Amino acid sequence: MAYTVDEIARRIQGEVIGDGTVLIRGVSSIEEAQEGNLVLAEAPAYFNRAEASSASCILAREGAGPSRKSLILVPNPKAAFARILWLYHPPKKVPAGVHPSAVIGEGVELGAQVAIGPFVAIGNGVGVGDRAVIGPGCVIGDGCMIGEDSFFHSRVTLYDGTRVGKRVIVHAGAVVGADGFGFVFEAGEQVKIPQVGIAVVEDDVEIGANVCIDRATLGRTLIGRGVRVDNLVQIGHNVTVGEGSMLSAQVGIGGSTTVGKGCTLAGQVGIADHVTVGDRVIVGAQSGVAPGKQLRDGQIVWGSPARPIQKSKQQFAAMARLPDLLDEVATLRRRVADLEARSAR
Repeated sequence: MAYTVDEIARRIQGEVIGDGTVLIRGVSSIEEAQEGNLVLAEAPAYFNRAEASSASCILAREGAGPSRKSLILVPNPKAAFARILWLYHPPKKVPAGVHPSAVIGEGVELGAQVAIGPFVAIGNGVGVGDRAVIGPGCVIGDGCMIGEDSFFHSRVTLYDGTRVGKRVIVHAGAVVGADGFGFVFEAGEQVKIPQVGIAVVEDDVEIGANVCIDRATLGRTLIGRGVRVDNLVQIGHNVTVGEGSMLSAQVGIGGSTTVGKGCTLAGQVGIADHVTVGDRVIVGAQSGVAPGKQLRDGQIVWGSPARPIQKSKQQFAAMARLPDLLDEVATLRRRVADLEARSAR
């Protein structure tokens, strides 16, 4: 599969500088580039390295150059690079059909061109939309609904009643709709609170490998449209995650927390229960948000407990000075003690 520089530029609405007839046979990193490859130089620091490589074409931001190579200039090189990658690596097409080893319950409705892989178990009353793919070893509980064009990789589990929208991608090992962590202590033991709600995943969501999304105690746990959930994330019962938010690896969200639209929770962020996170909030890596905390729209917070990022930076800077301050205090104490000893003579 090969495209000319001009053909690629037309597909991403880019401007060609140099020879547009050069044939591009693939996309590569700058370090591994060969003749016939296109490389991304998102920032000026990468442009010189791309220029020195064997690549035939550089994708860069508007205003970059000059170059001995063919250039494609766009306002957002990284987004354009993603679209180019799809040209050379189109999505895998899975043949429609139900594998003989799959177990299908009663009252199941399968849409057109659905693909059901080996050793899949589908419970009673399940609905699967057109062109959906259910990979090997998946378990779909009773009453689940899966929208059209959704793609489940291997060993995904949906508990009973879970609803998944259209064009949702769920990676291997994810579990959606397991019981929320609900217990109450009485008479020396933990009494389980029945988790009788559901989990709902709206359209165009991507869920990473080994993610766990709990069902609600009552009502629903909701993952909004276009949310991106990285690997190993835990989302507790009755949590709402707003449209377009990003949850990085190992994020944990406690029960009944609301995360607004367009938020970013960086790696290993921990959010306790009953927290309200406004829209467009950024929570820095390894931060901890205390129970009941409210974060305003657009805030950027960091630290544990999470505070406005400038205050957290000041605190960390002060902590770095603590050894020197302790030495100064020890010196001052010795001087005071010496003065007191002299005055007592």
